[in-house]
Order: sequence, then structure tokens, then C-alpha cells
Amino acid sequence: MSVFDKQYLFYKCIKGKLNTIYNVCRIEVTAKQLYISRLTEELKRDHLRITTFSNGELSGYTTSENNDQIGTGVAFDVVSMLQKKYDFNYSIVLPEDDDFLSSTTSKGAKDILETQQADLVAAFLPIINSFRDSITYSISFDTEEWVVLMRRPKESATGSGLLAPFTTPVWILIILSLLVVGPIIYLLIYFQARLCKNDNNKVYPLPACFWFVYGALLKQGTTLNPTTDSSRLLFSTWWIFITVLTAFYTANLTAFLTLSKFTLPINEPSDIRRYKYQWVTNGANGIRNYITMENKEIHNSTKLAEKIGNGSKFPHVDDMAILESYVTQRDMMFIREKSVVNHVMYKDYKEKTKRGIEEVDRIQHLVESGIIQFKLRENLPDTEICPLNLGNTERRLRNTDLLLTYLIVAGGLVVAALIFVIEMLIKLSWKKSKKNRKARQNIQNNGKPFGYYNNNSNYNNNNINFEHVKKTTPPPPSYHTLFHPPFTFSNGNGQKKNINGRDYWVINTKGGVTELIPLRTPSALLFQYSN
Repeated sequence: MSVFDKQYLFYKCIKGKLNTIYNVCRIEVTAKQLYISRLTEELKRDHLRITTFSNGELSGYTTSENNDQIGTGVAFDVVSMLQKKYDFNYSIVLPEDDDFLSSTTSKGAKDILETQQADLVAAFLPIINSFRDSITYSISFDTEEWVVLMRRPKESATGSGLLAPFTTPVWILIILSLLVVGPIIYLLIYFQARLCKNDNNKVYPLPACFWFVYGALLKQGTTLNPTTDSSRLLFSTWWIFITVLTAFYTANLTAFLTLSKFTLPINEPSDIRRYKYQWVTNGANGIRNYITMENKEIHNSTKLAEKIGNGSKFPHVDDMAILESYVTQRDMMFIREKSVVNHVMYKDYKEKTKRGIEEVDRIQHLVESGIIQFKLRENLPDTEICPLNLGNTERRLRNTDLLLTYLIVAGGLVVAALIFVIEMLIKLSWKKSKKNRKARQNIQNNGKPFGYYNNNSNYNNNNINFEHVKKTTPPPPSYHTLFHPPFTFSNGNGQKKNINGRDYWVINTKGGVTELIPLRTPSALLFQYSN
């Protein structure tokens, strides 16, 4: 068999498989078309009883002038499209309690459906497994996201500008590293010096190691000069760590100060319970039914009620009333579907914009709002062609961003002032103790303390004002000391000697010092005791 024949058989095999798949698909499509055709015949000119409840933009009803109930919301938009396709009629059966799952003795939409007072419920409902025994869900239309609507906080949840680049665990680890690396460096150098005594390694004190760690964080130099390889490697590792850390901090701080994004404190359902926020939602909202009818076999930690807490309210009022009464006035969290929340915020914006504006001023505000420019640019694209501004948002550094810096400087000045006062008190106490110690030493050497003498009558009767001299200058010796040596500060063995043509008493003091005292000369009258 040639190669061409093999390829031909392989092609026939593939063609046979494709024909089989095509036949199966054709049978399935034909069965589906038959089912739709049969359903169309059954629903044609049939009358359906539909119940619903008010749930914002998702489902609801209004009363016409003829007292007929007209369905509203996305659910009845789908019903209208099906009505046009299958040509059926319907009427709305209202529940006694405007809710799917009634919390009172009145009947809700679920009760009306179970008692066969209605054929179906036109509403968007969460799928609860415990309801499958009594009702039948349609196919899933959409996956909705529940969000939290709250008052805009005054400050961003990221905190102060200087602390924002890092999270709390990162700051804790940085402080822990500052406290641990200093003792590690000290112990390494200490054990190195003990093990290698012949190297004459210098052991730096623990405060110096702490100061090196802190100084490296502030990009300051150090006087420490390690000589061993292990200590040098540890020093260089710490410097590299600080370089990387400060680079990340500077980059993140710059990005945070120039970024205009506002961060909220709520990022996940558990944050509502963690911060003990009170939350509210519409009584007809599916989250209420989901919380109250959760499967009891689910563990408590996985239940939604355990995550967001029980501090909740379910008022049967419209969303705008909840926004005004609970969110604005009571500062509560409004949990709702994201699509509904967008409509609520837009309605609130329109009402607040129109509030307090007279009709005569509306055309002026319309022109001022740029309606003419809008009509001129209506057919142009919104994106500017070749713009000069690339859309980068810049924000100047505000004084509040440096508040932590001011507090650090003020704290440093206060601590420095306290240390200065303590040092002055210690110095004064030391001087006082030194003076007392010297006085006690003089008493032990001389038997009595030496003081200033103010009993010289000739000296005190002088009319000239020498008050300062009187208090600080001792009086001259007595006259008889010029001829005899009754010196109290010497051992009493004085000798007369003539030195350079003058007579002197040569005496030895009790301290062993030789002194010369002039004798019978006018300068002897000016001699002062030196002890």
C-alpha cells in the first residue's frame, strides 16, 4: 500500500468521526427546537400569574391609573422580552408582605408561590439550597457582587503620610531588627575577642553597637572600625539591608504622596465585624434571606453572618430613605448589590444637584455647565489626540504630611532638655559633695576649719568701702610675729637667715613645705597667711 493510500484511509476515518459528531449535534439541536416549539404553543395566549416584590432596580411594581399593577425593574424587562417572543399574558399578584421571605405572619412572595397563588416569581434571588425542596430555580442569569456604601471618611485608611509606605507588620519587624542587630554585633565581637586573645581585637561597648545600628538607618557615619572578617561581614550586611530598606521607603512614600487614590477601611467582609461597624440593608434584599436561611450544616466560621457580624437592620423602606436616614445620619454601612448602589448614588447626586436651585436659574446653570461645548464636541472622541498632559496626577507635600516629623523633633528636644537638667543636677550634687569632702579633709589636717577673719579693728574702721576685700582677704599677721615665730601652721622650729641682704624666718610647715617670712622690713606688714 502506498503512502497516498494510507493518507486517504486516514482522511476517511476522520471524515467518518466528524459525520458522527455532526449527526449527534443535529439531533440535539432538533430536540431543542422541538421543545421550544412545543413551549411556544403551550404559552401562546396563556395567562400567567406573576408575583414580585420591591428590590430597587432589580424588581418592583407600580400602580397605573386604572389600578393595574405594572412590573418594573430588570426582572420585568426580561419578562417583557419573553412575552413578545411567546405571546402570553400575565397579571401581577402582590404578596401581603413586600418581601420574598416574610419575617411576620403575613405571606411573602415565597409563600404565595408555595400555595400556588402564583405561577412564578419575577425577581433576582440568591440560590439557597434549603429552598430547592419547595421551589424550582431557573437558570442563573447573573452573578451579582455585594458592596458596602458608606460615608466618605475624612482621612484615608492608610494612615499618616510618613507611615503609609509600609504596613504595620513591616514597621514592627524594622523596630525588632533595630533592637536585635546591636546585641548580635556586640556578642559576635565579644566572643571573637575571647576566643582569639592574641589578635588584640577591640571590643566595642554595647551602646556603641546600638548607636551604629541606629546611625546606619539615618545614613550617618560611624567611628567603629571592625578588624575581624565576621564583624565586617555583619556590618556590611546591615548596611546593605538599610540601603534596600530606605530605597523602598523613599519610592513608596513618593508614590503615596503623588497618588490621589483614597483607601477605605473596608476591604473584605470580615473587616465589618473587626471594626464593629453597624450595617443596614433593604428588607427585600437577598442578603437578608441568605443570612437567615443559611444551611445549618455549614461551619460557623464560613457563614456570612459570622463574618460581617450581627449588628444589622432590615428596614422595609426604599434605598434613598436608607441612604438618608441610616448612612448619612447614623454613619452605618449600607450593604447592597453593586448595580443597585450605582443607581442609588446617581439618584442622590441628581437630587442634591437640583436642591435649592430655582427654575429661572436652571438655564444659566446649564450653560455654565458647558452644554454648548458639549454639543460642539459631541461627535468627537473623548480621548484627546496628541495631548500635552499625559494624565499624571501630582500633589504637593502638605504640612500635615510632616506632622510626624515635627513630633519627632519636638520629642527629641524635650528629651534633650530633660537630660540636660539631669546632668546639671548631677553636677551640682557632685560639686557640693566635693566641697564637703574637702572641708572634712581640712578639719582632719588642722583640727579646725580656716575661715575669714573680720575682727581686725583697724581694718574694719577704715572709712573706705572695701566690703568685697574684707570678705575675701585675710588680715595681716600680728606685730609680735615679726620678731618671734608663734606660727600655728609650722612645727615651731624657725630659724633666722639673711638672704640677699634681707632677714627671713625659715620655717617648716606641718605639710613639710619650707617657707620664707620677711623680718623687720616694711614688706612684713603686707605678709599674708598662705594657709
